[in-house]
Amino acid sequence: MDYSLLFDKIYIRNVELKNRIVFPPISTNFANPDGSLSERFIAHYERRAKGGAGLIIVENSCIDWPEGKKGAFQPRIDTEKMIAGWKELTERVHKYDAKISVELTHPGYEGKDINDLTDEEISFLISKYVEAALIAKNSGFDMVEIQGAHGLLVNKFLSPLTNKREDIWGKRLRFAIEIRMGIFERCGEDFPVTIRLAVDDFKEGGIDLREGKLIAEELVAKGYDMIQADVGLGPKELRLEPISYKEGWRSYLAKEILPQKVPVAAVGMIRSPETAVKILSEGADIVVLGRTLIADPDWPEKVRRNAIKSIRKCIGCSECIKARHDEDVPIRCGVNPNVGNEEELKPVTEPKKVVIVGCGPAGLEAATIAAKKGHNVVVFCKDFGGQLEMASVPPGKDKLKWLSDYFSDEIKGYKNIKIVQTEATKESVLNEKPDYLILASGVKPIVPFKTDGKRILSYQDILGKKLEIRDKRVVIGGGGLIGCETAELLSLNNRVMIIEMLDDVASGMETISRNHLLNRLAKNGVIIHKRKKILELNEREVIIENLDSGEKEKIGYDIFVSAFGNKPYIPFETDGFDCDIKIIGDALEVRKIVNAVKDGYEAAKAID
Repeated sequence: MDYSLLFDKIYIRNVELKNRIVFPPISTNFANPDGSLSERFIAHYERRAKGGAGLIIVENSCIDWPEGKKGAFQPRIDTEKMIAGWKELTERVHKYDAKISVELTHPGYEGKDINDLTDEEISFLISKYVEAALIAKNSGFDMVEIQGAHGLLVNKFLSPLTNKREDIWGKRLRFAIEIRMGIFERCGEDFPVTIRLAVDDFKEGGIDLREGKLIAEELVAKGYDMIQADVGLGPKELRLEPISYKEGWRSYLAKEILPQKVPVAAVGMIRSPETAVKILSEGADIVVLGRTLIADPDWPEKVRRNAIKSIRKCIGCSECIKARHDEDVPIRCGVNPNVGNEEELKPVTEPKKVVIVGCGPAGLEAATIAAKKGHNVVVFCKDFGGQLEMASVPPGKDKLKWLSDYFSDEIKGYKNIKIVQTEATKESVLNEKPDYLILASGVKPIVPFKTDGKRILSYQDILGKKLEIRDKRVVIGGGGLIGCETAELLSLNNRVMIIEMLDDVASGMETISRNHLLNRLAKNGVIIHKRKKILELNEREVIIENLDSGEKEKIGYDIFVSAFGNKPYIPFETDGFDCDIKIIGDALEVRKIVNAVKDGYEAAKAID
């Protein structure tokens, strides 16, 4: 495929971008608590510039500290005291021929509706945007972006749902226009200002696409230099999409507001270069790649070299979202263990023999990192991808296959990796005479009731063997993520019930993804019993006990599926080995992809 459209130059006002690829403002929580920039923060953006993005837009930055602060680790751009840190960032990004912008953000004053703001308060807020833009210019930024989407302050002034004022500020575009006019006055005609614009609120009575296009046209006429077509006041899942959303789904917003006299940028789960090129060919001027470049900062350079299979795609696991939105901690990535630690691996001078048992994400990450450092690697691999294969079977989870596909291609590029396609035994591993042994052997299911392969099954029979079941009464024991996703798959053609001992189901998931999953289960008619214990399972009935009342109940079933979770699995005793041994991934503790990949990386990195 021809990817050249991605690498055409484009101007934003007078600033030339080397390509059409933009890294958007995604909160990292890498800044210091006082709003200053940490080395971790600067290195994160520098790495995305090094990977080839044409424009880096730094995450939402506070223009009014502390009243306008949003989050525990938000960078601050409302005082000249911060210029030195910002200058270091812009200089390090410019080294790679990338341009850099910063998103100026205000959430509004806590507890105060925009309709209650005085003229003086509104004028003060406008002045803070303008002052922040001047600080940005003096710090070496090429432009600034105004956050006018996602239900924040500018979006609230723009939307008829939230702006009910009857004075001059009831003219809903005025606030955004006054910000632009003020920046013109203080920063000059040659300093571009872009806007992340809510072109559809996704709420009845709010901005719709018809009005969104008109708003965009008017803001462009008043001097805004690029429109990033985005969503407004609607549900968070529309901008923080769970894995089940279609790749590139939000990009139609850009197409719908065309044509404009300035570049229009498309956003929203753009993962593959094929999707990116398609979006550009349909009229968008720029593609915005957020989580895509968190997962693989070298995406632009790999596409330029036509090394498409080497791209480590974002799988939509939402670990970055869980970190910054649910936990308010620094972001992490399910597939890229270097996020927040942008280090270069050093090759070893004396290669060792590294034997790895298991080829799930932990074992495969360990194998590629050890090989990259120069070690000789042997991987015992019975089921390539491990749990990834079964995890990708439930509806909307097919993106998980991208990770095993990536590892499959990556391993082929290393002549110092040998794959042994059998299950490891103690004897076979000892025969390899390892210097280092890494056990990434995964899990075995917890099965309190004996399965028969017919009426009493394990979740592995459903997801692994892909047994087809139709028009049955299915009872699933266990309401963790495995149980809920197995329930969703089976609920497409059956009547399904989940029985869970705990207070809730699918606990531990990122909030938006969890809510989305539970909504789908409800839509499919899945019945969920919480705080219920299975006392007995016979040929026709499940007997359960209410843990609060002690009341017992009999439930008939045609198929029972055991989904009580997993336990670590080590295939042999480790006595008799004269080498360092490291247990990683689920073999150490049953956790998630993000932990497995991180374990694999750290284990291999430590081998010198």
